Amino acid sequence: MSDNKEQLDAVLRRRREQLPVVDRQIGRWRHIQELITGLGDAVAAVRAGEPDGTVAGLLAAVDLAGMDRAAGEALHALGAVRARVNRETVNIGVSGRARNGKSTVLQSLSGLDDRQIPSGRGQPVTAVRSRIYHSPTDRGARLTMHTEQSFVAEVIAPYHAELGLLPTPRTLSAFASHPYPGTPDGPAFEGADRPRLGPMLARVREAQQALDSYRDYLTGEARTVDLTDIREWVAYPEADAPSGRRPYLAVRDAVITCAFPLADVTALGLVDLPGLGELTPGAEEHHLAGLRNDIDFAIVVKRPTDTNAMWAEEDARALQLIGSACEVADPRDFTLILVNTGACLPENIAALDDDLRGRLNDPSGERGYWVVLADGADRDAVREQVLQPVLAHLATALPRMDEAVIADAVAVCRERRERIRADLDALASVLRVVSVPTLTEQTIDRAETLREEVAASLQAWVDTLRGRAGEDYEDIEFFDRVAEAHQDVREWVLSGFGEGPDEWRRRALSRFRVDRATLPFASAELNRVRVEMARRFSVVDDLLLRRRDEYWAGLVDALGPRFALLTAGGPDARPREALAALAETLRDAPEPCPALAETLDFALDVRLDYRTRVLPRLRRALDVLFPESDPGDSQAAHTLLAVARTEEGSAELFDRVTQLARQAAYDAQAVLAQEPGTTAQVLFAYGEQFEDAFVRADSSEAEFRRLVAVFQDRLWPGKESGPAAATEGLRRVRRVATDLRTLLSDEHPHTDAAERTRR
Repeated sequence: MSDNKEQLDAVLRRRREQLPVVDRQIGRWRHIQELITGLGDAVAAVRAGEPDGTVAGLLAAVDLAGMDRAAGEALHALGAVRARVNRETVNIGVSGRARNGKSTVLQSLSGLDDRQIPSGRGQPVTAVRSRIYHSPTDRGARLTMHTEQSFVAEVIAPYHAELGLLPTPRTLSAFASHPYPGTPDGPAFEGADRPRLGPMLARVREAQQALDSYRDYLTGEARTVDLTDIREWVAYPEADAPSGRRPYLAVRDAVITCAFPLADVTALGLVDLPGLGELTPGAEEHHLAGLRNDIDFAIVVKRPTDTNAMWAEEDARALQLIGSACEVADPRDFTLILVNTGACLPENIAALDDDLRGRLNDPSGERGYWVVLADGADRDAVREQVLQPVLAHLATALPRMDEAVIADAVAVCRERRERIRADLDALASVLRVVSVPTLTEQTIDRAETLREEVAASLQAWVDTLRGRAGEDYEDIEFFDRVAEAHQDVREWVLSGFGEGPDEWRRRALSRFRVDRATLPFASAELNRVRVEMARRFSVVDDLLLRRRDEYWAGLVDALGPRFALLTAGGPDARPREALAALAETLRDAPEPCPALAETLDFALDVRLDYRTRVLPRLRRALDVLFPESDPGDSQAAHTLLAVARTEEGSAELFDRVTQLARQAAYDAQAVLAQEPGTTAQVLFAYGEQFEDAFVRADSSEAEFRRLVAVFQDRLWPGKESGPAAATEGLRRVRRVATDLRTLLSDEHPHTDAAERTRR
């Protein structure tokens, strides 16, 4: 046994060494499959862009589905290798039809009993399939529970699919309230399938009725259970058990660890494969998955009772499943048929033995399945006649089987790689006969097209500005605002400068008496009136700023929707922010366009606010309100403002200041009335200069090409159809096909894995 242990431990070590290589190859083939998907998307885009074109017709012949299928087959082969080399134990699966002693054999191999691996007569008792691992120190069970979602999807939904019951529950509440029929009824239960579907309906109804007994366990958590308490978690209820309690339905996976009754045993696992012939949905598929992914060797248990003494079709089906799972090695190299002789009549045992040796196997005895006769309940017999010979066989057979599986994966990957390459060659032949512009040609063409579009749009915009700068253009809104401002100032003046004539005159007389002079008060009032009038006429500022914003908005529209795609805010950005963002994008591009960016900066430097445009000229109209029009002519000021320090003098001063203020308001109105024409001339000049510099500067042609080269994907985001879309799509097809061919070129990691296995 010691030699076997050393050899099997060496097998497990070699497997672990191969896992990183296999994982790299799986990652590589997944990338290959992703590129094939990307290639399919690129081809589909070309065909959709020009469905009736020549290119679409040629690409239709490329077998993309075959390429994807080939990659999937390579991944399937690598998956089988990974399942094998990822095992940390040598796993022996125990298979067979229900009521043939499978659980009893597992008990004999593991040293467990009915409390942990239930067995019995009549109906099957094993509700949850278990994996049992040898551990000299650990003894217990680790249960992984279903979540509510996984229970409904993996346990209940398959019953609905088999029974044809709609709707299929998607939640636990929907399952709890589903109206299951009491007896098989409807088209799904008619004919020969009724005996199979009837028990399935009973099972799902039992699960619904017992929901309260396991609902709280559907947490998805791992649960540790002592082996003395494991039975209710893995077995159907016993006949005398309380009805309605079925906690096993919440268990998704059960792993049992215990010390096997063997000395010096390797890392060994026993896998309870799903029983064949049980009336549960997908039983055969689950059995096949267990054979393919979980085990290194299969023991098929057959018990020769009065009604089971001959090798039947169901038994042959079990061997066929094993053969389809191994796919590469001879199934007779990792399959043992155990004739479970316990409590069987000698004549039945002999009949089955003769059937196996004379009909299933080669009568000459030189070739056939490994057949052992032993009482499955006799632990010594099972250990000595079954387990020890199997481990001795695996010590020499596992390296050979591992090599076969890996060599097959290498061959499959190589063949699928060559198949994909052949399809890529066919695609290359198609692409060679399709003439499309080069990237440089397309860049130049798109740059010229964009420049022409922008030139035409900018010229139309400048023509609009020119029309507003004409002598016959009237900005009615601005004129109305100026008239409103003038009326507001005039009413303020006539109302006594905001305080009333009487109060103004009273205050003036008081100051006369305090100052013993009229000039200080008169000067202060003229200064106050002048400042207030300048402030009140500033109400035109919002219109000036609006005209500037309208200029920027018109420029954004004139640049067109493609340039809008280069701004951070896109089409919804405010005009000034959009232009500033566009200038920054052009300036900071990988290949900068400084001249175009500078032209945008110029357009953003328009100053139309009240303080900059109007106030300097308006101030000249308000000069009449200065106390001294000439700093050296003090006599003129004295003559204008000097009045008697009496009530009559205050009234006379009020009339003089009012007259000066009305004159200033009139002059200011005349200044403002000229502003719309001046503003229009300014904006027209700015627009004309922008259009000239943006389209016709020495660097314009080169920078438009640079712009298109850098931002082609953003300026033309692939939403077009027709030749342009086909051109870009074909480039994408070529790029993905090149990446795929490069990825397919290296197969050395496969070879390394196979070589290490041979060593």
